[in-house]
Amino acid sequence: MGLLGSFSAVVLVERHLFALVDTDPEREGTFSQLPDDLTFLAHEGSVVVASDLEDQMARVRVEVWDSPPDVPSGEGFASLGEPSTVSFESEEIQLVNLMLEPASEEYRLAGAGPYRVRVLASPQQEDPEEELDAYRMFEHFVIQLWA
Repeated sequence: MGLLGSFSAVVLVERHLFALVDTDPEREGTFSQLPDDLTFLAHEGSVVVASDLEDQMARVRVEVWDSPPDVPSGEGFASLGEPSTVSFESEEIQLVNLMLEPASEEYRLAGAGPYRVRVLASPQQEDPEEELDAYRMFEHFVIQLWA
């Protein structure tokens, strides 16, 4: 029991938004519904996340568990709202930016779901190596899925 798999990516966040989506080409409307304030919304094969920062290069980790996981320790992670439910019909998921451009490789799930989902965020951090001021501040996100 425990962690079944995970993947990480740096995701371009624009207008506060990014998403974890089903890779089914028939899926539509990822950003047709938006979360309230700085939370997340699971709907129609996607998990749309609203960030505190308008623009950033967010560090995102997606974790797939076989049971409800604990909140990651360290880095001051806090939950963005209550866990929700989502299904991924194609059984493949991917992180995307607001323009639906892939930010990660596709990840194969064991099944379509439904999955419970929780999104956590860390406090803002600064990347002194970042040359663009707009992307100097960033957040870490963890998206946890479990059956």
